Amino acid sequence: MLILSNEEISKLLSVQECMAALEPMYRDVAEERVLFSPRVDNIAPNPHPHAYYAFKHMGGTWPAQGVQALRINSDVVTHPLVAGKPRRVKQPLADGRWVGLVLLFSTETGKLLAMFPDGVMQRLRVGATSGLGLKHLAREKVERLALIGSGWQAGTQLAAALAVRPFREVRVYSPRRETREAFVAESRKLHKVDIRALDSAEACVEGADVIAAATSSMVRVIEPRWLQRGVHISTIKTQEVDAEVLGRCDRVVMSNRRQTKHYDNVMQGTPNVKAESARGWWNDGSVKVNFPDLADVIAGRAKGRQSDREITAFLNNVGTGLQFAAAGAYVLKKARAQRAGTELPDDWFTEDVHP
Repeated sequence: MLILSNEEISKLLSVQECMAALEPMYRDVAEERVLFSPRVDNIAPNPHPHAYYAFKHMGGTWPAQGVQALRINSDVVTHPLVAGKPRRVKQPLADGRWVGLVLLFSTETGKLLAMFPDGVMQRLRVGATSGLGLKHLAREKVERLALIGSGWQAGTQLAAALAVRPFREVRVYSPRRETREAFVAESRKLHKVDIRALDSAEACVEGADVIAAATSSMVRVIEPRWLQRGVHISTIKTQEVDAEVLGRCDRVVMSNRRQTKHYDNVMQGTPNVKAESARGWWNDGSVKVNFPDLADVIAGRAKGRQSDREITAFLNNVGTGLQFAAAGAYVLKKARAQRAGTELPDDWFTEDVHP
């Protein structure tokens, strides 16, 4: 059984490679050759002020690669206000660190094949998914990318966008000046493109061909008035847009319409919980949610952009364990070929009594 670190994952998997790993998986989604294990959050009280405990698990089965993935997270969650807007923030209370793991199992033998932290891979699979959406929905000729957000997820959103379209300019806005300027400084080291930080969201999105949201916000961050003819927008959370924004779009594609929004299993009396998935445009009747998803588009069952004047949207509406099966299978093969990671005895993770 192979143990990999976040550092090793980052060397084994680029956002371009992650997109290449996800694309055939989405074709199998369209053909119903996969299984989803929907996300469930067990939510219970936590002794820290304004916090609650959340244990998340989600998985996916991809027989074509012979893998079953299980992602688990053990989190302490808070909902602070940032620039007056609520966010969902996981606190690093495990000795200053977070707890998230991915386990890969063999569908042939049942054995545990690999285990690694989820952090780097989950960031890459979110960016890669948005990149595939942009590939099919943004205009071919683009110049300006507006990025709303400058945190952990923003880096791979930027990398994926640059991988599929030849942007000449990137503008970045987030509420904290020091955060957005640090993000821009780091991004300039990684990408040969004009990247600048802007002091307002309005200035950031002016004249943009693509507006990409990459935030932890629980409320709308893309404004309807920003949506000019030909623009493409993308989100990493359903809450980053609302019914009014979607009402201005000519074409909307979701990352996954086949898996329901995650289920919050809340212990009675748990304080501080925000029902972020229970209420929203996706289930309040304000939008008729019959949008195709990325698998439909990749398989040719639904159309991508049809004209340069269309306003298009890609909604990264729900993460799936199946993405970890696809990216994990790729990383495992590459790690074996490069002799990366740390091998542990298989009999540590099997048993000789009937379970």
